[in-house]
Amino acid sequence: MKDGINSKVMKSQNSLLVLKTIMRKAPISRSELTRQVGLTQASVINVTNLLLEAGVLIEVGQSSEKKQGRRSLVLDIKEDAFYNIGVELSVGKLECGIANARGTLIGFEEQYFPSNSGAEELVEQIGLMVRKFLTGLQIDKESVLGLGLAVPGPLDVENGVMVAPPNFPNLKNAPLQKMLEEKLGFRVCIDKETNLAALAESFYGASVGYKTSFFLSLFHLGISGGLISENNIFHGFRDGAGEIGHISVETAGRKCSCGNYGCLEAMIADDYILECVCHDYKIGLETECVEGIESLTLEEVFRRSREGDPVCEKAVKQTAAYIAMAVGNIINIFSPEMIVLGGDLPEMSDQLVEMVAERVHRRPYPSHCGEVKLVRSSLGPQVYVKGAAALVLEKFLVYALPG
Repeated sequence: MKDGINSKVMKSQNSLLVLKTIMRKAPISRSELTRQVGLTQASVINVTNLLLEAGVLIEVGQSSEKKQGRRSLVLDIKEDAFYNIGVELSVGKLECGIANARGTLIGFEEQYFPSNSGAEELVEQIGLMVRKFLTGLQIDKESVLGLGLAVPGPLDVENGVMVAPPNFPNLKNAPLQKMLEEKLGFRVCIDKETNLAALAESFYGASVGYKTSFFLSLFHLGISGGLISENNIFHGFRDGAGEIGHISVETAGRKCSCGNYGCLEAMIADDYILECVCHDYKIGLETECVEGIESLTLEEVFRRSREGDPVCEKAVKQTAAYIAMAVGNIINIFSPEMIVLGGDLPEMSDQLVEMVAERVHRRPYPSHCGEVKLVRSSLGPQVYVKGAAALVLEKFLVYALPG
């Protein structure tokens, strides 16, 4: 009996390994799949045949691999095999998306959500959005694997509880996972938004195929990060990993909301960048552009910098220097193969990303700094919703297996 149980567990583990690999690498041949997962060819054939029969996989053509005999068929996920839902809660808004089995968002909606709302209002609004998707797209509730929720920290991931989110005072200690499960009747999982952005990039974006990657989220207000190691999110003690916004980059810098001084989050906040630009204009570093400087936006600063304005270029260079300092610390501590920059700031300025990469790659230590790839997010603003949907696959994909 024990051997039978062990055999069943092993079969399930092998099936999950194969299915997760296909999700990240599809379309893929069985021979390449065998090399990727480290199982025997017979095991891979058995698993894929079962998944084909169950309607989870499909054959989508022939491999381009050159070898004797007939070319092998390649496999992909059947796009309507199952669905998963991703939700992101951020300041002032709630975003919800439903993804098919290949990770493509087939429905997306954004709604205003007051930051002073309570847990009941949040759960009710998510419920309305989900029901709208299922009805409009004619999706059977039974084909939904689950719902993933991306939220700001601090967070108790294991129990699905928001601990003390600074911008959501009425969600303190809110047991959102339990409340949503009871409301929707779905399996629900929850994690920090930057962890899920990192997961999304490793599933569908820039860091697919990399064993270690770091996602650094750079917004007007709020900076954080997420580390992926061997396809898994690194949470750290009390789920506190990734708080890169509170790395000190200027010992004599401005006070941060956390109480410390010179944190990255404080030194590259949009109000501080604009304050520095206005100050430099006023003291005469650029006399032609004094008029109207009080109404400058961050977008305008980045545009002027690209056009060679010395004051704005100075501000962007200083911002890049602070970010590069934090990235250097990330490399020293975690040594990821790739660092993905996401959020408003990278979206607004290619020049900023280039300046950060240039500074990081010429750091003398560690010696492999020049080899660490530093890129902008390939998934854009929807990366957090896609990450929440990907978390469902990480947690609940076993329910898509036959038998």
